Parts: sequence; C-alpha cells; structure tokens
Amino acid sequence: MNRRKFLYSLSAFGLLPSYPSFSIEPNPEVVVIGAGAAGLAATDRLIKKGISAICLEVNNRIGGRAHTNTEYFGVPYDVGAHWIHNAKSSPYLDYGLSAKAEGFDVYKPPTSGGEQKYKVYDGKRNITDTSLERGLWKEYNKVSNLISAAALKGLDVSASSVVGNSRSEWFETVHQLIGPYDMAKDFKDISCVDFNTYPSWSLDWFCKQGYGALVKHRWRGLPVHLNTIVKEIHYTSQDKVEIETSKGKLNPRKCIVTVSNGILASENIKFFPKLSEKKVEAFNKIKMGIYNHVTGLFEEKFFREIGMEEMDMYLYYKISGSNTSPRGMGCLMNISGSNLCYFDYGGDFAKELENEGEAAQKSFTIEQLKSIFGSKIDKYLLKLHATQWGKNKFTLGSYASADPGFAHLRKYLKIPVEDKIFFAGEATAFEYASVSGAHRSGIRAADEAIKALNF
Repeated sequence: MNRRKFLYSLSAFGLLPSYPSFSIEPNPEVVVIGAGAAGLAATDRLIKKGISAICLEVNNRIGGRAHTNTEYFGVPYDVGAHWIHNAKSSPYLDYGLSAKAEGFDVYKPPTSGGEQKYKVYDGKRNITDTSLERGLWKEYNKVSNLISAAALKGLDVSASSVVGNSRSEWFETVHQLIGPYDMAKDFKDISCVDFNTYPSWSLDWFCKQGYGALVKHRWRGLPVHLNTIVKEIHYTSQDKVEIETSKGKLNPRKCIVTVSNGILASENIKFFPKLSEKKVEAFNKIKMGIYNHVTGLFEEKFFREIGMEEMDMYLYYKISGSNTSPRGMGCLMNISGSNLCYFDYGGDFAKELENEGEAAQKSFTIEQLKSIFGSKIDKYLLKLHATQWGKNKFTLGSYASADPGFAHLRKYLKIPVEDKIFFAGEATAFEYASVSGAHRSGIRAADEAIKALNF
C-alpha cells in the first residue's frame, strides 16, 4: 500500500465554493450554533436564500462528530462517523459521487448475496459458511423479531424485557451487534419503539479519504466562526434573540441550535427564560449513548494470513459470559485497504473502559484479538488509538436514542420555541444517529426559520 495516495490537501480539490466574506456582525438575521453536519447544512441553506447568517462553533474545526484525522496513523482515520448510512438517499453519497468531490473515492464495499462480506469465529475456529455459523443468524433474527414485535404492539419497553430467557450460545454476540454496536447502548437502555422507527436497512457505503474529510470538503469556505463558546440564549425580546458568547453579544432575529443532546442536557448553554419541561425532559431522555473506536494499524501480511485481504469485511466472533453489557467488540477489518481496523465498543462496557483510560481500552482489545488469532497479533499489530466520545466536552456522547418509555419525547426535540429558536441535529432526525439525518434536519430547521422571517 502506498500511504501517500491517502494524503491530500484541500488545494488538490479545486476552487472553493462561492460564499460572501464574513466577520462576526452583531445583528445577522440568523445565528446557527454548531458546525456539525446539521449546522453546516442550515447555514448553507440560509445563505443561498439570501439571508444573512453566521455559524458559531466551539471547537477549532468544523464537522462535529464527522472528523478525519491523518496524523495518528499516516492514513485517513475517521475518529467518529465512518459509515455512509442510508446510502440510497444520502446527500453525502450524491456529493461524493459528483464532480464537485473530485479526488474522493466513495464506494460500495465488497458484497456477497447483497450483504457486506464477513467472517465468523467461534474461539479460534473460522466457522464461516458452516452449519455452526447459522446459529448466530438464527439467534440474531429471533432477538430482532422479538424487539420489533414489541414495538409494533406499541410497547415502549426495554429490549432486555422482551428478548426472553431462552438464549443460545450466540446471545452475547447478538446483544453486542444489535445494542452497543448499532445503538451505542445495551438492551436495558434501548426503547423497542424508538429502535423500530429507524429506516429500513440498506447497504452502507464508504469514503476512502474519510467521511469527515468529505464533510469538511463539502462545506469549505462556509462562514463559520471557530473557538466561539455560546453561553446564554435570551428570547424575551419580541423581535430579537440575544446570544451571549465568548466573543461578545449577538442579536439575530432567529437562532438555530444544532448542538448534541449531551450538551443540551448538561445545560452548558443556558436559556432565558428556561425551556419547557417537556423539551428539557426530551434532552435528558433521548439520551446520548457511548460508542468508541479502538483502531489498530497492522502489517499487510496480517490480512493475508487470516484470509481477509478484501477491504471492509466485518469480523464477528462469539462473545463469552452473561452480562447486562456485553464485553466484546464489533470489528471492521482493513478499512478502505488502509491496513486499519476498527474494534468498536458501545454501551456501559464502552463507558467502563473509557473511564479506566486508553490503556485499558487497548489492553482489552489486544486480549480479544489474541483469543481469536493467537499470538500472531504481537507480530503484526503496529499501533492502536482509542476514542473517548463520552468524555468529549463538545458532545458528551456519541449519538442519541430514547430511554425505554420515552420514545414519544423525540418529537419535542425539534419543536421551535416562540418561532425564534429552532432545533436541528441527528437526535431530531427520522434518520437519527447518522450524518445524513443531521444534514436533513439542518435544512428543515433553516426552512422553518426562513418561514418565520416571512422571507
């Protein structure tokens, strides 16, 4: 592999989009708070409609939870969002395949029977394409159907309460796949109704240069003020909103808030007067889950030796024990042919490892890999890095889903406040927990603000 092929600069991608020059003017028509996918889409929509708008971002970069790092490993590494979900309708797939994204390789992964390729291990045995493998998918289908059946009956209860006590040897693996690996939560913390509202499955796509890099490229040149802390939002005035920031006060006519539910629940941004009890309850009950990557860089020979030379294959393995939070990981191997692999954790166990520190995250990962591949891991593993999204002060978590019994509160997240403050972000979206969902929510909130402006 030639790593230089993965490295690039924005200058390689042509001219920047045309946006007006900008400074922090005190009285724009709209202020957008947060420069993740939702905030960026909202700001772009407003400007293209001829409305004066600025975007404020507390971090020193745009993209939010979609961010590609090329320093840790020398190749693109998505530290957050990586999968292009809902590819058939994803605005980022359309963009990535367009001439505007010259230099980006957006692609469908290798498939077999319409599904992304994978291998299944039971201990050190590769049981893919054997009768033993069928036990995994039988348990998977059984558990999925039980959760869906409860949701269709309108039972807004925990997934753990409906999966039953008759469990196969694959239950912990299935729990990890459906719960922590998908929802960033354990079954006890997942609402059956909320889980079942997500759009039907479609094959995910990938971007070789990184999903975060694709997001950054799409919005290069957009007027965003970085390193700007929003402290308070006052909406008592009849025709203005007063926003207090680390760089002074702003007085727009409208405000769009796109920060995570973790930040809103923490009350790091104060609202005056206080928001309704229903809205505050929604921030706290449509709760952020924890999902972390422990990412490894391997010698290329490793993939040949284990028979996983093809890029972007999943590795499933039997997780032992019987725990409320499965002590195992989800694995995506040889990402985009870069020799990187994701070993991902979610739910309470991810939080436990995160609290113990990066050394614990790495140590457990190596232990699991050795249980599958033996001591050859020591020979081929070059480097590891672990994310800690639960401790990330800009998000306080990975993505949001409803606590059992509170799925009905999701609709309150996006309800505007007095036609002055509008809300967007992945938690407000039908396609929650996705970049495309966040993007569409930003456009929706921008259109609501435009209508309120009588523009």
